[in-house]
Amino acid sequence: MKQSPAGLMTMAEYSRHRKVNRSYVTRLAQRGILILRGRLVDVAASDAVLDDRPVEVEAPPPPPSAPRSVADPLGGQPPPSSYAQAKTVDMVYRAKLRKLELDARQQKVIDAALVEARWAAILVVLKERALAVPDRLAPEIAALSDERQVRDVLKREMHLLLKTLSQEVRYAN
Repeated sequence: MKQSPAGLMTMAEYSRHRKVNRSYVTRLAQRGILILRGRLVDVAASDAVLDDRPVEVEAPPPPPSAPRSVADPLGGQPPPSSYAQAKTVDMVYRAKLRKLELDARQQKVIDAALVEARWAAILVVLKERALAVPDRLAPEIAALSDERQVRDVLKREMHLLLKTLSQEVRYAN
C-alpha cells in the first residue's frame, strides 16, 4: 500500500479518521468544505474547518504555471482559516457592497468620474474668464491715475469673476 505524505490522507483514510461514512466525506469534498491537496485531504486544515476552530494552515505551493502576482480579493487581509470565518468575510463583503449600492441610489455618493468631469468643465470656464480680465480692464485702468481707483476696479472685477464661478458650480450640480 502506498504511503501518503505527512498530514495528508486519502478520502477513505480520512473517513475512518473522522469515524464517518465515506460518502459523507465525498459530499464534503464536493461542496468545497474539505481542504484538498490534489486528491488528498489536508487533515489539520479539514479538521479545523469541520470543528470550526482557527488553525494556521500552510498554503500549498503555487503550480509552476501560475502567475506570480495575483490580485488579493480580501484587500490585504490574511485568508480565513475556517469555513465560518470565510462565510463571515463573505457576509461582510456583501453587506458593504449592498450599503454602497443603497448610498448610490439615495444619491449619498456619486461617481468620481462624473465629479471630475464637472470640475474640469468649471475650471475651463474659470480659466477663460480669468485670462480675459486683463484684456477687458486694460483700457479702463490705463485711463485711471489714482491707485485707489485702480484697486477698486480690480476688486470689482474679481468679485464678479468669483460670483460667476459660484453660479457655474451651482448650475453644474
